[in-house]
Amino acid sequence: MSAMLVMPVMAILFAPAIWFLLGRPRFLSSLPPAEKPGKASAAISIIIPARNEETNIARLLESIQQQSSQPLETIVVNDGSTDNTASVATKLGARVIDVEALPDGWMGKPWACQQGAHAAHAAHAANAANTANATNTTNSATGDWLLFLDADLILEPSALHALSQVCAGSDQVHSVCPHHVIKHPYEQLSAYFNVLMLAGVNAFGIGKSATDNAALFGQCLLISQKHYQQVNGHETVKDKALENFHLARQFKQLGIPCSCYLGKGLIHMRMFPHGIGELWSSWKKGFTSGAAHTAPRALLLSSLWISGMMLTIVCLILSFTSYASDPFVLVTALAYLIYACQSLRAFKLAGTFSAWNALFFPLSLLFYQTLFFSALIDKKRGKTTNWKGRAVQ
Repeated sequence: MSAMLVMPVMAILFAPAIWFLLGRPRFLSSLPPAEKPGKASAAISIIIPARNEETNIARLLESIQQQSSQPLETIVVNDGSTDNTASVATKLGARVIDVEALPDGWMGKPWACQQGAHAAHAAHAANAANTANATNTTNSATGDWLLFLDADLILEPSALHALSQVCAGSDQVHSVCPHHVIKHPYEQLSAYFNVLMLAGVNAFGIGKSATDNAALFGQCLLISQKHYQQVNGHETVKDKALENFHLARQFKQLGIPCSCYLGKGLIHMRMFPHGIGELWSSWKKGFTSGAAHTAPRALLLSSLWISGMMLTIVCLILSFTSYASDPFVLVTALAYLIYACQSLRAFKLAGTFSAWNALFFPLSLLFYQTLFFSALIDKKRGKTTNWKGRAVQ
């Protein structure tokens, strides 16, 4: 085998890595009957941290109003918004609370979530006390659940029912990765960020070790009041940009299992309607931190898969030179086809990405690599990323 031919062969050998990461996807919409009991339905309080989200919050709250199973309450935590977030939420029936001043050592989202959870817990405790007084029996709010939702989500009418049935009788923490809805061409550049976010939670792979260290998705997070109190709420992750990874670690230390699902068909999100600058800043925010806290197995396999694609791109370029032999070109074409097909399948798990995006995967992959190394350099320099008026490192 010639020295050049080794490169595309290695690329092909790296390709199965993605199967070990995403070979066993788990959809919220297709859980077996044993995991969707038909009777009991958990009582859920929805908490939505929102900072300048007047457009998104309207879509989300309208979708909540259309649910076949309604929550106990919907709390919108107005995190210093300068737009009409609070008034829109109030008009759509949500209970709006304004966050207190951000304390030292806290980041915005964990503080907003903590405030919302505190409001929900106080309301449930008061309701439980009233019920106990009225019936002369004891009662408790520890069986209630907190559903933390990002403001850019939209729920299909049966989504909340599915979530309530999943957690009924469960002693786990549940999270769902929303399906990313793509509308503009520049949004196609999110493809590998979304795919590697799925891979990074280490919950959909082959083998027991693929789920032992599962993380959580922060966009849709379902936690019982009991478990939330056990980890001292978001206070334990108050200074973390990617609080979901760190919360998962806290639950694991207490022996509380975490389960993850894909939201395709029930829960979707619209992430970057305002341009490529928003896309760049959002993915750059905490991106290297996310890689640093990814399970070693998931990080290794992700790196192998990305390396295989990068090798394929290099080989593709070399195929147009006079140094390329016919076997080299043939094996390179095979590697390219394999990675294009793999990308198409992975993209469909993550969102409504185009088949053309998968066919021309080098474009999205090179954008991913550019942003990743830019974020890494900025982190080493101590440079922050501005996100919704706050500096995030």
